[in-house]
Amino acid sequence: MEKSYYKRALELYDQAVEKGDEKGKGASSIAATVISELELGGNRDTIRKNIYNLIRRERMGITQGKNKTGYVKKSDECEKKSEARPFVLSAWNEDTGKMMDIEEYCAHYRLPRKDVKSYKLVSHTGTPFYNILFKEHDEDLEVDFETIRDILDGEMVKAHVYQVKSHESGLKSAVIKIADLHYGAHIRNLLKTPDYDSEKLAIFLQKIAVRVNAMGFDIVHIHIHGDLIESFSGLNHINSWMSMNPAEIGASAVKLCAKSLHKNLLSKVEGLGEVYIVAGNHDRTSKANDEDVKGYAAELISYALELMGYSTHFHPMILTQQVDGINHIILHGDKGISKRSTKDIIWDYGKQGVFNFVCEGHLHSVIESLSSSQRDKFKVVTDDYVDHRRMHLPSLFTGNFYSESLSFYSNPGYVIIFDNGNGYPDLCNFTL
Repeated sequence: MEKSYYKRALELYDQAVEKGDEKGKGASSIAATVISELELGGNRDTIRKNIYNLIRRERMGITQGKNKTGYVKKSDECEKKSEARPFVLSAWNEDTGKMMDIEEYCAHYRLPRKDVKSYKLVSHTGTPFYNILFKEHDEDLEVDFETIRDILDGEMVKAHVYQVKSHESGLKSAVIKIADLHYGAHIRNLLKTPDYDSEKLAIFLQKIAVRVNAMGFDIVHIHIHGDLIESFSGLNHINSWMSMNPAEIGASAVKLCAKSLHKNLLSKVEGLGEVYIVAGNHDRTSKANDEDVKGYAAELISYALELMGYSTHFHPMILTQQVDGINHIILHGDKGISKRSTKDIIWDYGKQGVFNFVCEGHLHSVIESLSSSQRDKFKVVTDDYVDHRRMHLPSLFTGNFYSESLSFYSNPGYVIIFDNGNGYPDLCNFTL
């Protein structure tokens, strides 16, 4: 039977959660407040216990068990972890002190209410929010590739003059390899995973430029191994919009990502050579992965950089470039080709007589798809022989709620590779 003070107790708990008031969330504090406000009689300890059990049931989703207290007991460690919550769009209205309904929620966060197919208020996570499923509008998601190219033609301004670089004897050449930029992602308040957004990515790119310039190379090529953006449609997965910046999707993601690469990396690298880009699974312009299989968003970014004056090369699946005595094979890691053996890949796409270096991105996504035991056995360098090597690159993107829920955490990083003078690679693996 619901007690007269239950509603007020839950209101006080929700307010304390929203304000980050750890003490105010406690049953003792809430009990003292409701007893004072409602002038309750009876046993204070009984009221406190009732409120304690109420919060566990209604806000933490802990149901009655078979132990003496009537509820499943949680360890102190679990209690501590439950206090840190992932970033969500809160349904609590601080101005009114009440929960928003779906109409107010959509208006507050500028979500298209007419496109909401179904919704559910999730309140047991500490910060209440609406889990929303939007209607599918396939006709609205069709992308006119040529129209976006026309937009880029009109907006991209030439800012770089490419000078052909010849690999003459005595010149020092290097390759910067970066993967999984996920421009447009907006990650906040996870337990282990650092916050991430386009501003953090810009800082990473600037640090890469400073580091490579300090190494004094004459020619520096850049290989981008896919997943340049988080999502073009914003609908790659249900609720993917909750971990994205809504101003950085669609054509805006293409333009802003290209401008960020120019401003923070390409324009700052001394002796810049050529830019090679392959598409990743996040670079599709469609919601479903079986519609756009060529990563048109990555191709559009490559085209935008070309308009800005850079010498770019794009392919949806694989590219190769020989720099000094090393032939680089550039993959993202999500395509069927990555399931083939290293020797088969080199036989079809490599160069005989030189050292072949196969590099793939997609690392965080690869590990997400593995079981716990498979992740424990996973190796970054999968093949290392006298004439070739294959490895997964570190990601600039630090991860999201899904990867953290699988207990996978990674530090952002990148790789610089150069010929050691004997036709073999020297590799510098940097952490950001």
